[in-house]
Amino acid sequence: MVPAHLVFADQRRSVWNPGSDRPGWTKLLTAVRSGQVPALVVIKPAMLIRHRAADAVELLIAAQENGVELYSMGDSVDLADANGREDALSQARHHAGKAAALSKTVQKLRRQNADDGRPHGGGRRAYGYGPGMHPLIADEAETVREIYKRYLAGESLRAIAGDLNARGIPTVTGSSWTTGGISRILDAPRYAGLRVFQGGVESIDGLRHAVWEPCITVEDWQRAQAERAARSAAADNNRPRADYLLTGLVVCERCRDHMVGSIVGDYRMYACPSKDKSQPERCNRHIGAKSLEDHVQQAAVEILLNSSTTPAPSELPVTIRRGPVGNPVHANRFRAGHGRVETQSANVLDGVVTGAEADAAWSRLPEERRRAVLRFLFASVEIGDKTTSRSVFDTSRIKILPGLSLDGSAVGGG
Repeated sequence: MVPAHLVFADQRRSVWNPGSDRPGWTKLLTAVRSGQVPALVVIKPAMLIRHRAADAVELLIAAQENGVELYSMGDSVDLADANGREDALSQARHHAGKAAALSKTVQKLRRQNADDGRPHGGGRRAYGYGPGMHPLIADEAETVREIYKRYLAGESLRAIAGDLNARGIPTVTGSSWTTGGISRILDAPRYAGLRVFQGGVESIDGLRHAVWEPCITVEDWQRAQAERAARSAAADNNRPRADYLLTGLVVCERCRDHMVGSIVGDYRMYACPSKDKSQPERCNRHIGAKSLEDHVQQAAVEILLNSSTTPAPSELPVTIRRGPVGNPVHANRFRAGHGRVETQSANVLDGVVTGAEADAAWSRLPEERRRAVLRFLFASVEIGDKTTSRSVFDTSRIKILPGLSLDGSAVGGG
């Protein structure tokens, strides 16, 4: 039986794309080169040789240099036999050479096509143009010019899209206009007659002009890009920043992940991050931020109310293990099972009032002080499944794990 930590695989199909992230492959090469494995079984080596020839060469040479025995299964390539390994290496080198030469030729041809201003092949036709960027469609081209003119005059994306829809002007697919669709037209260099290659419109000789007829001038396109950047910066400066008092403390009980601050409209919440998880593992757990923050702060106040000890300054740092702690959903995630250790100072409690006046004094503390005290008193705030209706704040799903006592000694939390 092969231990799970010695099975190396990349399940996503995207790993076949050049430059893609391949953690399984990287770990495999590291294990071979560091002597962690005396032998290696390669599944379907013929497929590796055909589709990732350069990788096959790298693996075969690494195994040879580090004395790793090779075995294979799933096809006719026999890596256990010396002649089979030599033949596999020869085939891999041959395929890698052909692939490199083909890639170089294709890249040269693509660059030449771009420098000549020829259109990209395939795909849906661009609004304003027929297939292959020819011919220019007069009424659509006029709409493109109108979009640029109105945007540069100060109109919003939403206003432009709404007016085009009200007038019954369809998109290239016959659907309604959206702010995203207007945005894409404003961003696209093609409407200024510029050809994009590798994300840019400039060649060594200057701007890369296309062979098709432009809808607008280069100057108008450049002005639109400057206006886009200016509006984006202004929106960022004017957008109110949502603060989350419990950042780093709130943990999803199911996934053992830290829940992050999120906002929908004006509603703040802490939500379990799910973008990096496969569908069956996404729990989409969330909880209202204000109610949770009030609840946790009240727990802190109760500690202060019930203490007759005035926190004393301490010159010695103390440590606290910060969650999540426990069995993670993902077996390969170290931090999810072990949490992390933070250094804290008891000086954070200087001037914090205890006893009968603690409640009133707490509200007078600046937010940064309250944040620091909460991180001192509590190791983590775990959020379980909701058991009540949506409109009811369910305190039974909240488990607050203690961190340090008022004298700076650890009282729990892992």
